Amino acid sequence: MESPPTTDKETSGLKNPVSLEINGYNYTDLAIDSFEVNGQGGGDLSVSSSTSGGGKGTCCLGLSPGTKFPVALTLRWTRDRKRWCEKTVQLAAPVTADPRHIGVHFFPDGRIEAELTEGYPDLKLKLDRVDAGRRKPAANSVQDEQSARCRDGDDP
Repeated sequence: MESPPTTDKETSGLKNPVSLEINGYNYTDLAIDSFEVNGQGGGDLSVSSSTSGGGKGTCCLGLSPGTKFPVALTLRWTRDRKRWCEKTVQLAAPVTADPRHIGVHFFPDGRIEAELTEGYPDLKLKLDRVDAGRRKPAANSVQDEQSARCRDGDDP
């Protein structure tokens, strides 16, 4: 008896456990004081520039063998440690057989994307900034709060 054909979804599971370095990229107008991916700290993110994503690598987000894609990730972030926002994003299957990094990209239109890469993720946007904490000298706007669940309070 012939087996049914497998789908991309069924064959996109991980074969080995991976420990991914978290790399954040902030293309918004204001710095992010802290962000997390599934409870794992991603650190702070200054506003990106034309040469830098605004963050640094932190350790680590683990994925188990057999993980099927897409995977729902819970992202949490704050700009002042008084108002926390949360959003679920989908992580697509890796395009490499050996993923080592997860890039989290905060876009100016409020969209947030996550990707798996073997090397450091590339900048998606190259934007000028006024200083490390802001992009515009005045009238900064934050669109990511429009599509996320946000609440005031010191403790997330």
